[in-house]
Amino acid sequence: MSLKARVAVGAVGIGLLCVPGGGPAVAAGGASVRYCGVDPASGLGVLAGNRVACGVAMRVAAAYTKVWHGSAGADVHAAGSRWKCRERQGDPNPYQACVDVRDRGRVVMLSS
Repeated sequence: MSLKARVAVGAVGIGLLCVPGGGPAVAAGGASVRYCGVDPASGLGVLAGNRVACGVAMRVAAAYTKVWHGSAGADVHAAGSRWKCRERQGDPNPYQACVDVRDRGRVVMLSS
């Protein structure tokens, strides 16, 4: 099998090695995330938390990158929910995290 992407998000202690189609990955602390693809507007990798479908994650990423202009964050409406997106400090690079304001267990991350 060929590798499609390798994305590291150090702040949450996650290392991913994914195959095409967004294979599952295990994260520290019992949470899991999946690599869903690349947001075409920003070029950032999109990761979906274990309670977010990849299609939803890609819509959240698209909505966020439309309004994000290098700021520390923004609130966006996507996939029927309001998401609070903020920059988080990773190790070594920062990443963007979007959390569903009605269900804080639903998370989407964007990372380089």
